[in-house]
Amino acid sequence: MRALRLILLALFAALAVPASAAPPATNGVLVDQELYRAVTERVRHGEGFYPATITEQRARSYPVRPALAVRPPTLAYALALLPSTPARTGALVLLLFATLVVLRRTLADRPAPDALATIALTLTGLFGAFFPGAAYLHEQWSVLLLLLSLCASRKPVLMVGLAFLAVLVRETALAWLAAMVLVALWRRDWRLAGLASGAIAAAGGLWLVHAHFAAAQVTAADVASPGWVRFQGLTLVIDALRRNLALYPLPGWLLLGVVAASLLAMLRWGEARERIAAVGSAGFIAALTVFGREDNGYWGFMIAPFVLWGVPLMVRSVAARLLMPTPDRA
Repeated sequence: MRALRLILLALFAALAVPASAAPPATNGVLVDQELYRAVTERVRHGEGFYPATITEQRARSYPVRPALAVRPPTLAYALALLPSTPARTGALVLLLFATLVVLRRTLADRPAPDALATIALTLTGLFGAFFPGAAYLHEQWSVLLLLLSLCASRKPVLMVGLAFLAVLVRETALAWLAAMVLVALWRRDWRLAGLASGAIAAAGGLWLVHAHFAAAQVTAADVASPGWVRFQGLTLVIDALRRNLALYPLPGWLLLGVVAASLLAMLRWGEARERIAAVGSAGFIAALTVFGREDNGYWGFMIAPFVLWGVPLMVRSVAARLLMPTPDRA
């Protein structure tokens, strides 16, 4: 037990290393973090989100059409409440550690080795939160809200509410609300299905409002997105899944095999949270084969903490079979 805790602490230390590293070279191209930081600062100083965002994206030759090219305003307004980048980074790291504590308590009914292994494999998918500027990336906040949502799987209203908030930060979190609907229908949990369906409808309505305000700032001369339907297939999937450090060194074929086995184990032996995570992750992975450009591998941060939750379940199942007494021993 003590050894497992030391391993977990070592993982924390290893993941903290990128925080002190220099940001990657951008060859004169400002990275997304700088764009979102600039928008946050303008909002903090009283400017409206949509004029600020469109102005900053234009200045960087970022596309502003269609509305999907403009992130929702939720995160910018939330971060604008904090005075500086260090404060915002601290808030993100604090939320990450709080989420891991909640996850540990959620797994209190599991054997300690299983629980600690699950937490460690979750943490290997959250390393992006320790990079400079991570506080301005929507995926880092949204995925933590999804984690908290899954930890509340026994409280449907809270679970759906947290997932809905995750969607307001990053639209791609809709995959997990859809997963809740599917799992609820399979279990004939009509209440959860209704709550999640209502949240999807509400999110869709709010996105239309967002699209309206974004379009009001756009002109015909503005840069349009080249689109996201690229049919990258497994190439983008593998790139996205490598956002989990435990999967990073694996060759593509083995990485896909491990993830597929893990997701199946989550469906076979997992509780509601694992099944929702498995369905949401599988749907997200399937979507990546069609949607996403070469530079969208960072979308994988939305699934990285979940995809290996089935590994401890597989180990426990195999161990139980090996320890099961045979007729000759009886």
